[in-house]
Amino acid sequence: MRMPAHPVAVFRGACLLCAWLFLTMHPGLVWGKDRKNVLVLHNFNQDYPAVAAFDLGLRETFAADARFDVRFFAEYLNIQAYEDLPAYQPEAARYLRLKYGHVRPDAVFADNAVTPMIARHLDGLFAGVPLLVQAEKDAPGGVVVPGMTPMPWAVSEEAIDRNFQLIERLLPQVRRVVVVLGASSAEARMGAAVRAAAARHAGRLFVETTQSLGLDAMLDKVGSLERDTAVLAVRFGRDAAGNSHIPARVLRQVAERASVPVFGVDRHVLGNGMVGGYSHAPRLAGRLVAAWMISHFDGRGDAKVPELNDFLIYAFDARALERWNIPESALPPGSELLYRRESLWEGYKPYILGGGLVFMAQSALVVGLVVNRRRRRRAEAALAALNASLEARVMARTRELHEANEALHDAKEELENLNASLERLSRTDSLTGLPNRRRAEEALHEALVRFRRYGHGFVVAMADIDHFKQINDAIGHDAGDAALRHAARAMAGSLRETDLVARWGGEEFLLFMPDTAEAGARRLLARICDCLASDGLSCAALSAPLTATFGAAAIRPGESLDELLRRADQALYRGKAMGRNRVIWDGEDGTEAAVC
Repeated sequence: MRMPAHPVAVFRGACLLCAWLFLTMHPGLVWGKDRKNVLVLHNFNQDYPAVAAFDLGLRETFAADARFDVRFFAEYLNIQAYEDLPAYQPEAARYLRLKYGHVRPDAVFADNAVTPMIARHLDGLFAGVPLLVQAEKDAPGGVVVPGMTPMPWAVSEEAIDRNFQLIERLLPQVRRVVVVLGASSAEARMGAAVRAAAARHAGRLFVETTQSLGLDAMLDKVGSLERDTAVLAVRFGRDAAGNSHIPARVLRQVAERASVPVFGVDRHVLGNGMVGGYSHAPRLAGRLVAAWMISHFDGRGDAKVPELNDFLIYAFDARALERWNIPESALPPGSELLYRRESLWEGYKPYILGGGLVFMAQSALVVGLVVNRRRRRRAEAALAALNASLEARVMARTRELHEANEALHDAKEELENLNASLERLSRTDSLTGLPNRRRAEEALHEALVRFRRYGHGFVVAMADIDHFKQINDAIGHDAGDAALRHAARAMAGSLRETDLVARWGGEEFLLFMPDTAEAGARRLLARICDCLASDGLSCAALSAPLTATFGAAAIRPGESLDELLRRADQALYRGKAMGRNRVIWDGEDGTEAAVC
């Protein structure tokens, strides 16, 4: 007779079958993704809005791809910032050749400003690697790198024309357009596109540019325009006097100063008063570049190079539209609307629906209460008699509980006092009487929360008693303890009530200065350093006054406490290496150090 299969064995077999089918349908889970290295060579810093948005688009597309595990490398070279330093490009190229000769990229994207360095100093490094360059094919004076694929980026005549059309559509009363444009060579080419587009609107719009003006004159001009005028902000990187500016910052100033609506060609600068326009979307451009690279990873090599119109979109600031009485219904179809205020229904829909349900529930409850009212009255009479019999027993028991509660309250108060004392001791250094490291870390975490929420900056300084080991070894630990107490009194006595000095460990102290700018912190630390050095306590064995070295750093956006403390610590060690008894700030090369 055949025995039936055991239920546990049947269950195990079913699980194994499901696992085999799942892994067969998803082989990538077994073998893993194909790893690829992507290198992006930017000209500007990563905190530049267009650069940050472009990188975000790249990362999003790579993260969503199921076939490749893409490692993202980015270099922010700031070519224009070091034009007067001839050795910068060769030295930067040496670094790139060393790094990416070892970690070879599978695809490269480069800003047009970086191509001269690639052609002169990185010859052959990217040979055979798909290289997409943000540049016009026939731009005058452009450098061509063998094997590169140009990707258009500059403002085109068509984009300018569409913005002129948009101004005519949204502001029919406008007869004059002032185009904010600088005087650099790249902006001169944009000026040619502006003039060509303006020719299409001759007779309807009078178009003029600001290429002949300095920054202040340009801002004064846009701040005193008549109501029949609009502003189109394109780019202002260099003024007529040859002074360089940060374009995004200048465009924000234009939006703040302008007396008329300001349109623009860059989506990433919206949010500061600019209406919007037919504009670049760097995040979308990043996605398109990532798709182009992924197609090369697939081995197709026939990917479409992103065209300028592929990442130009109509984008607007809803608050600016409301300010200038421009109806949303007049916008082109498919426009992206940012910073839109929600209607009452959109913002409070869950609360309105919830309130309605609560109202209906309350109505049903009222009906039920009316029905049960008579029943309750009958029950109340019976309860009154029962309460009378229980009242005497309750009063007796209440007296007993009251007496016990008084004893418990006294014990609780004593315990709370002990706990408070222990809490103070746990946050106080027993030798110096200063807050200890635990209390300092709590204060730093609270300050970091305020900085991230309200922007209240703060400064941290690490202080180290100079030659402290020699004091202990030569004179004794009692003298070392006295030196620590003396340093603690000197530092605490020089700080403000809102500041904090804590013993960080050994002979190290941490000074925390909330809501303090760097200039104020410099003066305060210099005063503490001078006070400590001249306060009268000297080490007989060393024949020198007690001194300390300070390393200071101010909090930066997006930085963690560990990173801030590491920068202050590094500044401290630089100060010790430079001879001690000084205040060193993070990022200083030593020439500006304050010697006490």
